[in-house]
Amino acid sequence: MHILRWLDEHLEGTLAATLLAAVVVLITGGVFMRYVVGKSLSWGEELTLWIFVWFVWLATSYAFKKRKHVKIIVFKRFLPARGRVALDIVCDILIIGFFGVLVYECLNLINMPFVAQQRSVVLGMPIPILYSSAPFGAALSIYRVVQNLRQDLHEFAHPSAVEHTLADDLLE
Repeated sequence: MHILRWLDEHLEGTLAATLLAAVVVLITGGVFMRYVVGKSLSWGEELTLWIFVWFVWLATSYAFKKRKHVKIIVFKRFLPARGRVALDIVCDILIIGFFGVLVYECLNLINMPFVAQQRSVVLGMPIPILYSSAPFGAALSIYRVVQNLRQDLHEFAHPSAVEHTLADDLLE
C-alpha cells in the first residue's frame, strides 16, 4: 500500500519533472552541437518532440490533481458556496465525459492498421507509442478528476466541510 500511496501522490509530478529535464538537456545539447561543434544531432529534435508530447499529457493530469487548471469563475461570484460546489461537480462530470470519449477515440486510432504499422522518420520508433500518450494522459486525468469529484460530492453533501471559497479560486 505504501507504493500505491507514493504513486498516487508523486507519479505525474516525478515523471513530468523528469521528462521536462530531459527536454531541457536535449535542447541544450542540440544548441551546443549546432553552434559550438558545428554539427546537429539528427535524432535530437524528434526525441525532444516525443518526450514533450508525453510531458504535456502527464502535466495535464498533474494539473487536475492539484486543481491548477485555468478556470473561468465569473459565474461563481453570483452563486452561494453550495452552488459553486454544484458547478464544480457539473464541470467534473463534463471533463470525465470528454476524456472518456478521447480515450476511446484515441485507442481506435492507435489500433488502425495504417497507424499501427507507422514508424517515426529519424528514430524508427513505432508511432503508436507517441499516440498512446493521449489515452494514457486522458485516463490518468479521468482518475484525478474522479478524485476531485468525490471531494466535491462530499463538500456538496456536507456544506460545512467546504474547504475552498471563491476567494481561494481568485487567489489561484
